[in-house]
Amino acid sequence: ADTAADVLTVLLVVAATLLLPIGAAYFTDLFKIKVYGVVNVGILFALSQFIVAWGIAFYYTAKAKKFDAMAAELVRDADRIGR
Repeated sequence: ADTAADVLTVLLVVAATLLLPIGAAYFTDLFKIKVYGVVNVGILFALSQFIVAWGIAFYYTAKAKKFDAMAAELVRDADRIGR
């Protein structure tokens, strides 16, 4: 189940990342829609990339904690075997 969630997360991140240049190139009318003042859909979508980047950072941090624990266990095992 964890692997399926990881794959889904990667696919969503890639899709969100690729939608910005594709949308800017092919869906200019959508990106020009005014939301508030000079702020339009394109600007909001571009700013959402920062949210995606922070999400990636938090996700990586959570995964890295598991790897850190696994690495520490390997070091303990190697020390025990080496003595």
